[in-house]
Amino acid sequence: MKIWDLYRLAIEMGKASDPRSPEQLEADMDDRCQEYEALSEREQANFDTEMLTNPYPDTRLLYGEPSKTVKHLFMGIDIGVSELLLVDRLNAQGAGIDLVVAHHPEGIALTTLHKAMDLQTGIFSCCGVPVNVADQILQVEAGKTAFSLKTGNYNQVVDAARLMQLPFMCVHTPTDNLAQRFWEERFAENPPRRVGDIIDMLMEEPEYLEASKLEAGPEILVGSAHNRAGRIMVDMTGGTDAGPLLYEKLSAAGIGTIVAMHLSDGVKEVLEKAHINIVIAGHMSSDSLGLNLWLDEVEAQGIKITAGSGFTRCPR
Repeated sequence: MKIWDLYRLAIEMGKASDPRSPEQLEADMDDRCQEYEALSEREQANFDTEMLTNPYPDTRLLYGEPSKTVKHLFMGIDIGVSELLLVDRLNAQGAGIDLVVAHHPEGIALTTLHKAMDLQTGIFSCCGVPVNVADQILQVEAGKTAFSLKTGNYNQVVDAARLMQLPFMCVHTPTDNLAQRFWEERFAENPPRRVGDIIDMLMEEPEYLEASKLEAGPEILVGSAHNRAGRIMVDMTGGTDAGPLLYEKLSAAGIGTIVAMHLSDGVKEVLEKAHINIVIAGHMSSDSLGLNLWLDEVEAQGIKITAGSGFTRCPR
């Protein structure tokens, strides 16, 4: 496969699993195109035109020729300079790795991560939070996220990939969408009665079983195994979580349990006060699940995969 084919496969699979309806996703993309067309020629020259065809700003080809053929890729949850040096060392030993893939974004995928948070409006509105409330709260949180990310050394890893001439891309929201859809469908097909049943279902999947061996398996953060689960919200995509104020609205929306990869500071206290059960599925394990669903398709094309940096490869 060409690098560009891998990239587009991730985006198309992400769109097929997007929490938004196909109509809403198309409308959001149309809004971007209209925004671009309304700009002056000078403004268009600085516009991020990749966003006219890619709904996920945190998924990018960061360095390398799109037409390059890939036979062997290195997949990691986080890729830093040390991982690039590791790949360089493996290649010196004959590994033949021709593409490095990160899950968590770097470079422009990191500085535009806040734009991926719009997707959460669909998740929260489907759970009963009014769309106008979700929109306004997310706009404020996205602004905070944008500011915090742009103050860091956002292009350090991309620069290192360029200097080492290692093709480098990241795939974030599309594979998180795959994990989100996976658990939404599982819980819909076999609704858990109690919170402990959710833990049992998580532990049936190899990513969570492997994480538990490292004392990082699923856990009940708020509530108990005997608590009734009620209506379940799966919270595994959308860039980063939306902050305490939006989660506070879930109690009135009738949510009984949240199953999340992780939660930011302050969210636990808000949900606990609202008597909402919290199951933390696990960050690396949930990221690995989404990536595996994509990489099964990649591997089927004959591409060899080397796993590292927190990623656990579990073919299905």
